[in-house]
Amino acid sequence: MLNKLNKITLTLSVAALLPITMAVQADSSRIQWKSNKHFYQRFDQQVSWGTAQANCQAIGAHLITLTSGIERGFIYTEISNGNFWIGANDVPVDGRFTWVTGEKWVDEKWYWVGGGDYVYSNSNGFGLSSADSTRIYICEWSANNYIGLANVPDLNKNGSPEIAALYVDYITSKHTVKIRDPKTDKIINTLYFKAGFTLPPQGLVVLKDLNGNKVPEIGVLYTEFGQPSVGIKDAKNDKVYLNTLRFLDTNYSPKEISIYPDGNGNGYNDITVLGIRKPNNAPKAETRDSKTGKLLNDTQF
Repeated sequence: MLNKLNKITLTLSVAALLPITMAVQADSSRIQWKSNKHFYQRFDQQVSWGTAQANCQAIGAHLITLTSGIERGFIYTEISNGNFWIGANDVPVDGRFTWVTGEKWVDEKWYWVGGGDYVYSNSNGFGLSSADSTRIYICEWSANNYIGLANVPDLNKNGSPEIAALYVDYITSKHTVKIRDPKTDKIINTLYFKAGFTLPPQGLVVLKDLNGNKVPEIGVLYTEFGQPSVGIKDAKNDKVYLNTLRFLDTNYSPKEISIYPDGNGNGYNDITVLGIRKPNNAPKAETRDSKTGKLLNDTQF
């Protein structure tokens, strides 16, 4: 049996990062495994494999991937000793199982039962079920969930553009942008954006200078107060937000962000945000001026 000290109940700061706002409630504490620093949580609602994976993704996680007997032992000791969905299937190629994370599939001679394409874990090994079968499930969060990249004009004037990476740091509970010089492999700056909302951030963009210091800005798309929002910070200054723009309304979840050509001729970038309407999954794009926040156009798809 694994040492109980391996279980770490999340602090309030980390719990605030990913609140459970779905129709279901978590049925275990979110715990961390020291061996890989990942977080796990059990949900006892009986759902299909597809629904379980979608529910995990909605909170920035994925269905648990049990890639070793040691990890399996930890989960069965600390979270669940029953049957639950895991993040594996052989839908693309019959008999060739893959993890939803793209991790390497290692056959540890699991004991298999049942038939179907979707994998669950049981007390003896793995089982297979059809798409319409229902079970409880466990979500897993990695220590860092990378969201996207963007190129940044040369900040330190060494002839090499920088690279900005946006990720969610589940250990520090921060939505983070690190700007690295690929020529020297050094971090030039780190920006921290709003955390503690329903969804992880959905992307980042690099904008023309807004505050007159000849430094580009970084805009990050996330959900705040239930509404798609873009926070904007100077690429060299993490201390203050230069602007926070609201897009669409609370009926929409943020999906993607992009730069739009200067539509009103004021010399500043425009930002387009794509949102998905929650009741019917209908997409809609809205474009606003990054300086004034003025709505320039919207497109219903």
